[in-house]
Amino acid sequence: MSEKSKFPQVVIIGGGFAGLEVAKQLADKPVEVLMLDKHNYHTFQPLLYQVATGSLECESIAFSLRKNFAGQKNFRFRIAEVSGVDTERNIVKSDIGDIAYDYLVIATGSTTNFLAIKKLSVTLCR
Repeated sequence: MSEKSKFPQVVIIGGGFAGLEVAKQLADKPVEVLMLDKHNYHTFQPLLYQVATGSLECESIAFSLRKNFAGQKNFRFRIAEVSGVDTERNIVKSDIGDIAYDYLVIATGSTTNFLAIKKLSVTLCR
């Protein structure tokens, strides 16, 4: 358990669909939830083509992770890039420091495939 809390610390790495669902399911449970992601937003990528073609505003497919969980009292979010996990010591290593956990959920999703197009990049809602 975390030194600051009487509840176990659940660390979720990743703010994609799986990470969001785990955090939602833990809303009223006796745990402290900490989500880590390198972005502070979630993007619904299946509709990205509609933003690219002007059919949708980018705000329709991207939303703030913090705002999404604003009413969930046991939820915290930190922007962090995870570099490793020490499973013997229950520590997540990240660019914001080491983070202790009691339970760890790794929900990092998948990697985008740009089909060998080297100069393809997408900037969303900047």
